[in-house]
Amino acid sequence: MNEPWAGFLISSAAWQGVPHGQAISSVREAGFGGVEILCKPGHFECDNSDHVEEVGAALTNWPDAIVTFHAPFYDLDLASSDPDAWDAAMHDSLRALEVASLFRAETMTVHVRSIPMMSYWDASNLRAFRRTLGQLATAAEKQGMTLAVENLPPPCFSAHEEDLMCLLNEFPAAGACIDTGHAHLGGRAIELASRLAPRAFVAHLHDNHGEGDKHLLPGRGTIPWKEVVWGLVGFRGRKVIESVNVRDFDALKRALVETGLCELP
Repeated sequence: MNEPWAGFLISSAAWQGVPHGQAISSVREAGFGGVEILCKPGHFECDNSDHVEEVGAALTNWPDAIVTFHAPFYDLDLASSDPDAWDAAMHDSLRALEVASLFRAETMTVHVRSIPMMSYWDASNLRAFRRTLGQLATAAEKQGMTLAVENLPPPCFSAHEEDLMCLLNEFPAAGACIDTGHAHLGGRAIELASRLAPRAFVAHLHDNHGEGDKHLLPGRGTIPWKEVVWGLVGFRGRKVIESVNVRDFDALKRALVETGLCELP
């Protein structure tokens, strides 16, 4: 019988400074179900052949791992009204889809706009991101994958659940990535989980104290996890632990039990 944490994936954000191959083996040995690969400069870069080969080899050795992928977002703006900036962001995102497919990822998560970036949003940005979402969702479908749009912290567009729902309702093939830490920064962790759960492919699970995106272990901040778990009724996506510098998997397992997250299907 599987342990209750076997259904959770560990984001590569948790192994900063540890080689990918070693980290993926450790996640497997600890009894978790898979990994999410995070694109971040110096950590994992799609155009770095060493990064791609190392992760690919580690996942080949773990054939039943569940894999999700987080597209690049540093200095990228998928809602840019500037044609050159939009083209560059799309180029990097489409390249990320290719790499994600090599790793047999189920879903790729994208940010509407990168952080830190001005939260300013007008009709031209909305048109640009509708175009982005349509093209990326179609490209993901051709790769046998799904596309998930992550809620960002306030005051960014997508901090409110209705921002995302208005977009997703236009593109049935796309879904949401519920980021609990970002939602808590806006005081809407329960509301956002409840509203987006049926349309979400991924949940990024981490904690904070309501200020600062600290990426703490669940239960180490002030997110009301019991209520969030209740709000996630209907969620059938992948559960990704996105805490930074996870070194003690035993502490994480205790946290998953104590917060009630292990009760999620």
